Amino acid sequence: MGKIKLYKFVIILSCLLISSLFLGNFVNAAPQKIVIQTPPVPAALPLLRMESLGELDNFIDLDVKVSSDHQRAISLISKNEIDFMITGANVGAKIYNKGIDVKLVNVNTWAIDYLLTNGFKAEQWSDLEGKTLSLPLKGGPLDFLARYLLKANQVDPEEVKLIYRPLPNGAKYFMTGEVDSIILPEPLVSKTLTQNSNSYLSFDIQKEWAKLNQGDERVPFVGLFVGENFMKEYPGLTDIIAGKFIEGVNYYNNNPKEAVSDASKYFNIPKPIMEQAWNRVNLNIYPESESKELINNYFNHILDIYPEMIGGNLPDEEFYY
Repeated sequence: MGKIKLYKFVIILSCLLISSLFLGNFVNAAPQKIVIQTPPVPAALPLLRMESLGELDNFIDLDVKVSSDHQRAISLISKNEIDFMITGANVGAKIYNKGIDVKLVNVNTWAIDYLLTNGFKAEQWSDLEGKTLSLPLKGGPLDFLARYLLKANQVDPEEVKLIYRPLPNGAKYFMTGEVDSIILPEPLVSKTLTQNSNSYLSFDIQKEWAKLNQGDERVPFVGLFVGENFMKEYPGLTDIIAGKFIEGVNYYNNNPKEAVSDASKYFNIPKPIMEQAWNRVNLNIYPESESKELINNYFNHILDIYPEMIGGNLPDEEFYY
């Protein structure tokens, strides 16, 4: 099934399910509230729009909580205290392999990361030898990408001074000149470039990835997950959230000014910075078979360097919604 047909099918299905809800088919079985936790990232926008439009208000309370605390989200979904969460694709795979019952509804954000350098422009990865490189978390996705790309470009990661500082503190240290380079996601990239005239955008991580992966720039970074208990008890509502999420993604891709305006409002980011950032954001949902292939490729590369990032092995088919 093609991408457009798939979207139409999901949206039509969602509309039919919503109609059924309004007719009372599921009202008595529906929970009083659906709780979703998301960090302040582009993938939050479709959820926040869903909440603000109030399309489900006649029969259910949709509560979208914005928090950067991924560990708390994991704890809450494991105890069925939240129903959905936005987190890293690898994080979802890891907790699934560790026995927490979650399903991947979709991957929606495809790596929005860039290498910035301080006072010089790196033309090749070997230019980082002997210099400091700031990363947010040892054993995290950006640490994996840095090591993967360094090795692929014949640079021993041990020849680069890797420093680990959580975001956005790492960006602050970079802007003060305390580190030579940093890998950041958007919108921190645009914010840093705007506030530090001494910084250079040296590498688009997506393009660097594509050089090693048949020219495909998509790195499956962020996903929407549902708790398995909620999915089993309320399959119709799960379908509605999944379908409305796709509608929101399509809306923002077709209305970039609204995306910038809403991101600026919800995430407290100046519009000029968000305008630059949005041009480098890949918020999209691709057909299931295509996404699975990209996810498996990404996870297999992780297994070579940091297997614990996904819990030691590829998740089985039950991982996918």
